[in-house]
Amino acid sequence: MDKLGNVCELLACIFLGVLAIILLWKIATDKIDLEWLISEDNGHASMSRFQLLIFTFVIAISFVKLTEAQGSFPEINSGVLTLLGISASTYAVGKGIQMSGDNQTPPAPNSPKPTNPANPDTVLKKD
Repeated sequence: MDKLGNVCELLACIFLGVLAIILLWKIATDKIDLEWLISEDNGHASMSRFQLLIFTFVIAISFVKLTEAQGSFPEINSGVLTLLGISASTYAVGKGIQMSGDNQTPPAPNSPKPTNPANPDTVLKKD
């Protein structure tokens, strides 16, 4: 039974490694664009997206380190889940407020020009 567990662990590590390599390859070849990862639709930086991204990584890395140190998955404290929920809720509420507002903020200076979905090489002109 111990050998089966080791084989499953090895297969899971290989699977995650292959996924990571594919993801990094797609990022390197510009098939996945991370330019707008923490910015809003209008190009302005989003503090709520940045907070959610950083907090999620901090929690994930902490659990990986604790799992490695203890040799087993640690018990997930309800406080950690609450803080992660608050972080996600902050993003959701911010997005809701942004979508409900009538005031349109101008696009950021580095925002790309809108393109025609039928022909991405043509730039749409504003009337």
